[in-house]
Amino acid sequence: MGKLSFCGDIKKELAEMKTRQCCKDALVYGYALFGRSFNAKRICLQTESEAVAYSYGNLLSGVYGVEVSVTRGGGKRPTYIAEVKSEADKLRILASVDFGIYDGSIYRDNFYRECCVQSFVRGAFLACGHLSDPDKDYRADFYIKDKRLAEEFSEILLEHMIESHTSKRGNTYSVYIKKNEMIVNLLAFMGAGGLSLQYLEASVVKSLSNKINRNNNCDSGNIGRTVEASLKQRKAIEFLKEHGRLDTLDGKLIYVAKLRMKYPDASLKELTSKSTEPITVSGLNHRLKKLIELYEELKN
Repeated sequence: MGKLSFCGDIKKELAEMKTRQCCKDALVYGYALFGRSFNAKRICLQTESEAVAYSYGNLLSGVYGVEVSVTRGGGKRPTYIAEVKSEADKLRILASVDFGIYDGSIYRDNFYRECCVQSFVRGAFLACGHLSDPDKDYRADFYIKDKRLAEEFSEILLEHMIESHTSKRGNTYSVYIKKNEMIVNLLAFMGAGGLSLQYLEASVVKSLSNKINRNNNCDSGNIGRTVEASLKQRKAIEFLKEHGRLDTLDGKLIYVAKLRMKYPDASLKELTSKSTEPITVSGLNHRLKKLIELYEELKN
């Protein structure tokens, strides 16, 4: 195999990382959802990285017990296609991730813990991401086929302190990051070490190492934003309760409403640690936003 590009080196390292057992489903989900095709007709990933193709194939085989074909094509710049051929295997995979329950958008209940969200983002990057050589440019891109999917993915990144922007590029959408600090956050969040450290200049290498080490202890947002968000959430919950709507909602929404009211000053991360049910920061934030949306609809 010839010399890899900078991005190819990063992807090879990420693809060969060990993954916790609880995160394998989320990693496969990220790979599949952002790959070339993920539907009843075709489940396949096309990539220039041999390591990524075989990582995807091995994960699908290991998690779902399905057969995955990996083929090579192209000339000087070879491409690899990892594909599930069996109709029964495709349906089994789609059913396992509740594909279609949100019309093809991101189904957050597939993330059991925060580490699973990290694995999901890593899978997405391996499937559709690109990182420019820092000697030439500072930019990370996720090329995503659907606008709604791109916007939801950008929202997940923001929930984890990674600011991005979305633009249309031909028939796809690009979720892109241009700030150095945000790219550092992305690399740290995905758990990139070794070659990824070379992305930074010597003056900020130590900063990235610290970000990686303290990633799981990092709060989403400062105290002011936490207080403001909590006030808005509690106002919505009280309004829904006073108008007899709260008890009519889905059990998951009622649960997070009670959790927020019980711990009014807690951040989202602190709320997840106090929850007796497994829930991620992303999932919790999504449900609290739903309560606010219902409050605004009823109020109007």
